[in-house]
Amino acid sequence: MNLRLTPIALAAALLGTAAAAQAQQPAPKAPARQAAKEAAPEPIAKVEIKGSAEEYDARRDDTASKTVMNHEEIIKYGDTNVFDVLKRAPGVTVIGNAIRMRGLGNGYTQIMVNGERPPPGFTMDTLAPDQIERIEVVRAATAEHSMQAIAGSINIILKKVVSKPQRDVRINTAYSEQQRNLFVNGTLADRDGRLSWYLNGVASRFLGKNPSDSTEQFSAPSGQVVQLRDKATRQSNDSASVGLSPRLNWKLDDDGQFNLSSYIQSQRFNWGSDTLTANRVGSFPVPDYVERNSEGRNRSSYGNFDVNWVVKLAGGKLDAKANMGRANTDSAYHSLSYTADRQTVLLRDTSSESQFTHSGTTGKYTRTMFDGHALSTGWEASRQGSDDSNHRVEGVVGLAPNRIDEAFNPVVTKVAVYAQDEWNVSKDWSVYLGARWETINTDSAGTGLQTTESRNRVLSPVAQTLYKFPDKSGRQLRLALTRTFKAPNTGQLTARRYEADLNTRFTPDSSGNPDLKPELATGVDLTYEHFFAPGAVFSVGTSQRRISDYIRSRLGQDARGYWLVQPVNDGNATVRSLDVELKFPLKAIMKDAPGFDFRASANRNWSKVDSVPGPDNRLDQQIPLTMVLGTDYREDKYSAGASLSYRQGGAVRISEQQSSRLQGRRELEGYLLYKIRTGYQLRLAVSNALGEDNLSDSQYLDSNGGSRTWTRSPGSARYQANLEMKF
Repeated sequence: MNLRLTPIALAAALLGTAAAAQAQQPAPKAPARQAAKEAAPEPIAKVEIKGSAEEYDARRDDTASKTVMNHEEIIKYGDTNVFDVLKRAPGVTVIGNAIRMRGLGNGYTQIMVNGERPPPGFTMDTLAPDQIERIEVVRAATAEHSMQAIAGSINIILKKVVSKPQRDVRINTAYSEQQRNLFVNGTLADRDGRLSWYLNGVASRFLGKNPSDSTEQFSAPSGQVVQLRDKATRQSNDSASVGLSPRLNWKLDDDGQFNLSSYIQSQRFNWGSDTLTANRVGSFPVPDYVERNSEGRNRSSYGNFDVNWVVKLAGGKLDAKANMGRANTDSAYHSLSYTADRQTVLLRDTSSESQFTHSGTTGKYTRTMFDGHALSTGWEASRQGSDDSNHRVEGVVGLAPNRIDEAFNPVVTKVAVYAQDEWNVSKDWSVYLGARWETINTDSAGTGLQTTESRNRVLSPVAQTLYKFPDKSGRQLRLALTRTFKAPNTGQLTARRYEADLNTRFTPDSSGNPDLKPELATGVDLTYEHFFAPGAVFSVGTSQRRISDYIRSRLGQDARGYWLVQPVNDGNATVRSLDVELKFPLKAIMKDAPGFDFRASANRNWSKVDSVPGPDNRLDQQIPLTMVLGTDYREDKYSAGASLSYRQGGAVRISEQQSSRLQGRRELEGYLLYKIRTGYQLRLAVSNALGEDNLSDSQYLDSNGGSRTWTRSPGSARYQANLEMKF
């Protein structure tokens, strides 16, 4: 769907609406809105900031609904990556490196770093928790950030301004039956007058082994098993990475700032895999490759540079940024597949190189106008391009091989403008109105491919309101109405085809679809919150998203009889959720209680895809239920904590022919912190303490029969130790 509105008309419409609605109200209290603090005229702003610094709470006071994890919560368990941190965030589910809200990932949940979507080539694995100031879990979208957030957004805010000198080193080592790793992180930071600087470095080494066993079954229409085979795979890997993050901050006159920051990372990854297949029932197509030996390597590097200028301008504040970056990837893959008699050997060698470039700019201008209005307008523009080359040699050993050279050159250009107004109608009631216009243009060309163009334009209005009960009980209500979307990515839009080593229902080829349209969603969120004591909150919220032009992956056979999975727009879908959270210190209910903190959350999710017959026709293999229970204890030299999470499994209907089963999973983790002496502390932690395995189950059934595969990979408890030193 293409909706067009010029930036000037968009801003004028929103500002005109706000002005017309303005009534004479008492001036709001300073802590009510952070945006108003930032943009207020100088004589008033200084008084308000000083009076509200200790009272302001983003979760309680911002009109936009969000949950904030501060730095102390982030580093509590000694994690070495952000994925492990987010496992304990309310309303967030992490499966591997996939982050989900409302049980949905795969592009429905938006991940941002400092308010921007990471560019291609950026790797979240090397983002050390020590660099993170806070993490915001945003349930309802705002116009300031991209509206590609049907399920919600997670905004990772990195440290920028240095308030005091910092010199620290953290050494982490971890062990489980499947992996060993060493992680070192160090920070140097200081300030001299108006200048402050921050330098963080990280290095890691990872050794792993990933055995798995699977069974493949093929059945006749009568249900009789006609083919059955077992596969045993043994894989090992070795990876290392380094990263460096320097930042400079100058405080200018009149509360201005000039910031320079950069991020550099480099990774290498080597792996080897052996797969042995045993046929138990029936025979398979000739040649039947029952053994495969493969190995591969990957080398990648990434670097970016950001400039940020904050200045007071025309009675308001301008916050402008510009960035540019580049990434390089070099990989190689070699495999040999053998028949049972080892007389026929299939060779596949692949080498590829990719170069990613990106540049962009963002800006936000904020100004207070009338009584209680904080108006903002801004822009975002970026260009991302890549040059991919791929060289393949494949064929039966002893015969002339096929040599295939491919090139692929996609370019993605994004432009967005927005306007928003946060209005304190009274001291207990605030309203947020915003709208964002986004355009995403994707052009791709490649060897043997038709040049494709995709043009997507979306106008996204949003309205939110916060009402605080006037009895000062800490009770409040939130309501949000949003229009969000999910744009198809470059891989989904290109006609490029990826061929599997062995083409089956379980390992099909894959290709994109240049005719895809973005998914559009209209949503409503309603939340009740009760801040019943300092540091204590109870909340319950419900939401719904109605999605049109739902994109799903369709599995079928092409004209040549090869199995192919391809994305298609396929009707509508509905998503509903119910979220409950309780967090409190024990002292909130017992005055002289020991230093225990308790937290609990539960998230129940429902969804339905209209074009897929039920039951269990859920969207994106949605997680139906997640629950987290946790507690922490603090005293002078010790602190400890534990967290137990549960993820419900169950059947999922993907299409009329396809289905799968989600694994139910429990995960227990804990930590113990001992302060050895001033500046030195030891942190011990365990994750997956129950040692649960990883299971998968998928099925395909049509009039010609069916196929099913079961896979199991073992899991075990992971133990880690952190030595943290401050100098």
